[in-house]
Amino acid sequence: MATAGSPPTPAGPTPAGTASQDEAGRLRKLVATCSHLSALAGQTTDLVPIVEFLADRIGAGVAVVDRGLEVLACARVAEPAALAGQLRDSAGNPKLRTVLTAADRHRRALAVPGAKHGGEPVVVAPVSVGEDVAGYLLTLDSPDLGLTGDMRLLATEHAAMVCGIVLGRDLVVTAAAGRARQQLIEGLLLSRDREDREVERWARHLGLDRTREYYVMTVAVPAGSPVELLLARHAPDAIVTTRADEVVAIVPARGNGGSPAEQGRALAQACAASDGPALRAGIGNPCTTAAEISRSYAEARRALAAGQRMGDPVTAFTDLGIHRLLLRVPEVGDLRSFASEVLGALAGEEQSTGIDYLATLAVYFRENGSPRRAAQRLQVHPNTVSYRIRRIEELTGLSLDVHRDRLMAEVAVEILDGLERP
Repeated sequence: MATAGSPPTPAGPTPAGTASQDEAGRLRKLVATCSHLSALAGQTTDLVPIVEFLADRIGAGVAVVDRGLEVLACARVAEPAALAGQLRDSAGNPKLRTVLTAADRHRRALAVPGAKHGGEPVVVAPVSVGEDVAGYLLTLDSPDLGLTGDMRLLATEHAAMVCGIVLGRDLVVTAAAGRARQQLIEGLLLSRDREDREVERWARHLGLDRTREYYVMTVAVPAGSPVELLLARHAPDAIVTTRADEVVAIVPARGNGGSPAEQGRALAQACAASDGPALRAGIGNPCTTAAEISRSYAEARRALAAGQRMGDPVTAFTDLGIHRLLLRVPEVGDLRSFASEVLGALAGEEQSTGIDYLATLAVYFRENGSPRRAAQRLQVHPNTVSYRIRRIEELTGLSLDVHRDRLMAEVAVEILDGLERP
């Protein structure tokens, strides 16, 4: 007890002092909240810890939504699906739309006025990634836990900034992973001079199964056609990539699905059926090791080039025959000149007589020089075939019993068949 003459006992805190202490406490809580959120930016790659921490600190439901108002992460929200539906239903609400537009424009957190009992978001903060707004952080109407409205606004805005950092990091990582994947695929397709062990390592990174057989298919890209998406849909276990003028797929062969050439044709037909117009595609031979993928890719490109010359929409390298060599002649005119020198005399005779000597010769070769089988294919008498062959020898000066002449004639027939095929 105080005695006489002693200093007076200090009075209790005044109301003004109490208010100051409360304000200081709120500020400390805000600073601690923002500091912890900033720390989370370097500790997590997930939005959930951020929204859970903010929800605990401000005593409110918290949700992060994308531009379409789909929920990406939430905390203290009883029914996320219901929230997503409510947000989509409210998207046309002029009040909410005005707040979202203003938040986009000013890049600041805003309160939705008059939303205390409507179940709508009470604070909207834009989640910015670079120059773009990737979504919004929403704090929902619930009892306050020691922060003023302005402080809660600041905490929400800071949390939205942290969410933007996390989403931006995800985009960077995704983009880097995409570039790395593209480089690995390019390495496999163009790895002719690489060591097998290095190529096998690339294949493992891409998830290729060493126990499976693969083939490469390349598709010429029609304007506006989602070829890559179609291939991924119809061959979900294939590795698909888009290059400058083509879409390339490394496709695992099915053990009971026919030859890779047949499987590739079926895949191209399935894609064409989904997209409308037929696709122009080339199919390489199967490969059993990662080092052989570049060979199959080169074959697929050559098959595509052959199909474009011959008018075939889908061409397998295994079906090219001698055209594998003819494709290496850069000038089509050189091929046409050779064929004309060997068989050109038949053209005038066909025009004057109406007899299709070239077709007869082609069938004769395909039936291994048998007039009887050729006659069956052409639906004429065998003597007719024999007569036409003798006449061809007279017109061209060739003797089809001589190996060199027969070889020249066969090559010329293949050239004309490839060049003139509709």
